[in-house]
Amino acid sequence: MIKQIFVLIVFSLSLGCAVPQQYMRQQYQYPRNSESADILFNLDSNIEKTAFIVDGKQIAIGRRVKIMLDDKEHTITAKPVGYISKEEFLQPPFRDGQSLSFTFMLGDRIEADSAFEQRNNRDTTLGKRRDITSDVDQIPQLATRKRQNDFAIVIGVEEYRQHLPSADYARHDAEIVTEYLTKIMGFQEENVVTLVNERAAKSDFEKYFEKWLYNNVDKNSTVFVYFSGHGAPNPQNGDAYLVPYDGDPAFIDQTGYSLKRLYDSLSKLQAKTVIVALDSCFSGSGGKSVMAAGSRSLVRKEKVQTKNLVVLTASEDSQSSSTYDEKGHGLFTYFMLKKIKETVDKNEHASLQLGDLYNYIKPQVEKTARKLKNNEQTPQLVTPNIELRSLRLF
Repeated sequence: MIKQIFVLIVFSLSLGCAVPQQYMRQQYQYPRNSESADILFNLDSNIEKTAFIVDGKQIAIGRRVKIMLDDKEHTITAKPVGYISKEEFLQPPFRDGQSLSFTFMLGDRIEADSAFEQRNNRDTTLGKRRDITSDVDQIPQLATRKRQNDFAIVIGVEEYRQHLPSADYARHDAEIVTEYLTKIMGFQEENVVTLVNERAAKSDFEKYFEKWLYNNVDKNSTVFVYFSGHGAPNPQNGDAYLVPYDGDPAFIDQTGYSLKRLYDSLSKLQAKTVIVALDSCFSGSGGKSVMAAGSRSLVRKEKVQTKNLVVLTASEDSQSSSTYDEKGHGLFTYFMLKKIKETVDKNEHASLQLGDLYNYIKPQVEKTARKLKNNEQTPQLVTPNIELRSLRLF
């Protein structure tokens, strides 16, 4: 009798150990949004071959998939071929095994031509002349820099819902800036939010600038914000606005995201330093600027008053910002990336100060804009704290 009890106990313990180990092996095989991801999520769609995207990065394709998420805020996007994409914003706490379902109806289908482009990996959100490969698109992978506590929001709006003129190369700009942040400058992938085209609506600006950053940033954090896309002036008072994907220059107060609102949101963060780079312009005179038909431009860029904030802009208030068609980038963005790349190509352990970056960008952009566009474009470095010019970008 004693022997039987002993055998039963040993068997029960062995069985109890085997189940968690098997479960952990299954968990490890599921796609993960980060190394710390340990929460199982079930994603469902009623359409086959749906691409599921977490915070701008595709993580799985299928009708029903399992993924692992970390315990942070996330935007989950479902994008089936031939249908518009849909997204949901998730906030912790999460329940292990939680499910999220997306349903697509006939009214969500897109035109056949657009579906054909999607099947050929050239959907309408990809932007202009993506076949161009520039020297700055060849990115070294550096493993020496680790910035666990720094955060970035990268935005590229090239195509607009209101059928505004395209902001050429804006999506590509944003994608490559993200690569530089994570592969060269040491930002962790899970700490970088990349918003492009339809994922960069006004509600996304509000969500990430006013909620996500506030929830994650602390006094030791550096925050990097990048925007490539159209700017617009309010012709009545001269206020400058970033134009989101769903922005309308005719109703810019209601549909745009003002620089004042952006700087106010960033000033509330407990961050050590906030760096903003704007490859946009607000003059209403073309380039990366738009305004309502029949309006006249009156531009008054918002002053930077927060001591820990430094802003790099592509041009002066009254100027337009150009593209560098030969390189497939915005002119300002190209030379910003080029200086970063040249610095680490010479020495992967090198650092780059903001003042040195600006001193390189300014003459290069001015010279190239005159030569290729017959245009005056003078980048600006704006901060109330002169000491931030010596701040290390990385």
